[in-house]
This record gives sequence, structure tokens and C-alpha cells, in this order.
Amino acid sequence: MTLREYAAEATADEASTAPPELLVVVASTEDAAALAPLGRLGPPGSGDHADGPVHPVLIATGPEPLDVDAALDDLGAPAGRLLLLDGPCESWAEEAARMVVRLDALLVEEPPAGVVVRGGSEAALAATRSALRLGVPVLHLSAEPACAEHAATQAAVVELAAWQTSPSGGVPYPTEIDLLVHRLLTPPQAERHRAADQTVVRMPSGRGPRSSMTA
Repeated sequence: MTLREYAAEATADEASTAPPELLVVVASTEDAAALAPLGRLGPPGSGDHADGPVHPVLIATGPEPLDVDAALDDLGAPAGRLLLLDGPCESWAEEAARMVVRLDALLVEEPPAGVVVRGGSEAALAATRSALRLGVPVLHLSAEPACAEHAATQAAVVELAAWQTSPSGGVPYPTEIDLLVHRLLTPPQAERHRAADQTVVRMPSGRGPRSSMTA
């Protein structure tokens, strides 16, 4: 066996044991800030990789993918894919059309275990439509819309994702993916429940004896 053949066989063995990819669509610098925790896991087999059903891979895309890519680098969550649109778009329709082509080609090439989208960007809508066509589970994360167009697009993405897991859509809800994503995006327990810290003394609401205080 040549060195090249050995390397190819080793790569195939690693691929067979690695968890499937979860593509995370990052379409803006705001998305990057919100979704960066999903990209801070090391590759499968590394010490930083959390054992789970899928391996999140961030996709830097949107109308300014290079800015998104730079923002992810600054946040310590480098993108696993970079989707360029071949120059500036003259309109939202052109952006949407190009986005559909790029994301559809990416998903068709190697269908992932799931797709995570956020908000109401054109990239989120394009990825959702492509995923639905391929039967790939979609997990949508809500975001405050920046304009009426984003609000309308987000509503469409929500409806499409809900239809997919309905009896008509026939795709099981991605429970394992949902739990993993929200666990990674949720602040540490100590930060969220600081009010429940046992060092905090809660004063009684009435004027009863001091012995009625609880810690």
C-alpha cells in the first residue's frame, strides 16, 4: 500500500466514525454573534469536540459573506464553509436567487443531518426551502427583525419549518439537534440562576420574626 492509498483509507475511516454535519447558516454579523458558540467545538476526535449526534459547521454567507467570515474569526468560531455570491447584487430578488443556487448545491452535494437558520434573512429562507426539498430537518431560531421584509421572511421560514414536521411534511422533529443547539447557545447555569444562589438571603415579606428568613 502506497502512502497516498494509506492516507485515503485513513480519511475514509475517520469519515465513517465522525458524527454527521449540522450546517449552521450564518448570514450576517448579528448571526455570527448569536451563533458563534456552535462553532467553538473542535473537529471530531479533538479534545474540544463535545460528543453529540451531529457536528455543527458554520456557513458564512449572506450579501457580505467575507464580513461574516471575519466576524466569526474574531469570535473564535471560524466558518467551515464560505459561500460567495460572485459580486454585489442589484436587488433582493437577485440576492435570493443566487443564495438559492449556492445553498441548494451545498446541501445536494452532501446532505447534512440538519440545517440551523436564524431570523428572516434571504439565506435563511433559501436554506429552508432547499432543506425541505431534500427532506433535511430544519431548526429555526427566532431573531428580532430589522425591517418589515425580514419580519415577513422570518414568518415564512417559521411556517415552512413547522410544515416540515407536520403530518403533511412527514419529517420527524429534530429533537436531538434542538437539544444540542440550545444547550450550546444557553448561558452557563450560574449566570442564568444567580438569584437562586444560596448565599443570597431573602428577607420575609411580612413583619414576622427574623427566624422566618430563608436562604
